[in-house]
Amino acid sequence: MRGVLFAISGGFFLTLQSVANARISSQIGTWQAATLTQMTGFIVALLVMLAVRDRTYKQMRHVHPIYLSGGAFAALILFSNMTAVHQLGVTLTISLFLIAQLALALVIDWRGWFGMVRRELNVSQLLGVAMMVAGIILLKW
Repeated sequence: MRGVLFAISGGFFLTLQSVANARISSQIGTWQAATLTQMTGFIVALLVMLAVRDRTYKQMRHVHPIYLSGGAFAALILFSNMTAVHQLGVTLTISLFLIAQLALALVIDWRGWFGMVRRELNVSQLLGVAMMVAGIILLKW
């Protein structure tokens, strides 16, 4: 149940972040807003890490270098998101982001990329993605 609540919270925060970032970027520029957002996120994460006194951060030096690309991806995500919100609006942007996330997640599970357990694709999963695409078409119609 906690996982479901965290997933729903993440979805809410992603939408709020998209709107806030789009507003910021219209005032100071997209890359400047991405920089500000990344810096703010780093500070908050650092403060939370220090507050909970979790000492596992010492293991950071053992992280495989390829996985350090997550921070770089975050900058590209922010840029893409802000640009899309300006051009498409919040609803269509978030909808397309969700479909892209789900489609890639299915491929990662199916192929077992990044050390994930391989899972078979089934018709209901593909139908679910198709229904989401149909939902976006209905939203924009």
